[in-house]
Amino acid sequence: MLEENFKEKEGKDQEQKTNIDDDSLQASLERQIVAASWVKAVAQLYETITLSKLYSIDKDPIFQGKRDIISGMWIGTAGQLSVAFFVSKQLFTSDKINLLDLQRKIVLSDSIQIVGNALALIGAAEVIQEEVGDGEIFLS
Repeated sequence: MLEENFKEKEGKDQEQKTNIDDDSLQASLERQIVAASWVKAVAQLYETITLSKLYSIDKDPIFQGKRDIISGMWIGTAGQLSVAFFVSKQLFTSDKINLLDLQRKIVLSDSIQIVGNALALIGAAEVIQEEVGDGEIFLS
């Protein structure tokens, strides 16, 4: 009887350790996701600033395609910064309603990124079309 109680207690202790280990791992992974989101946001901001500077000193005329690329990149960067901000806020929120609201904002921010990326893609296609100069539609 004593041995059974000991084994039962030992099993519960092991389960608690596993739960604590899982919680600790989850918290660590969530912090890593937040850090990765900020690294992406800062890298994208740096890329956008650098490309904007490059296009500003470019000797070639600024085609509409280049304007679309830069506009799209700035829109995408705003979306990525917004994602990083809301993912960070999520880390410090435990209220279910607030978490749901933050998740909605993250989805909206991701949508903003997609719009920016689409505009940059269209701009890149326009630049290629302008460079080729044969009037052929690139996206057909």
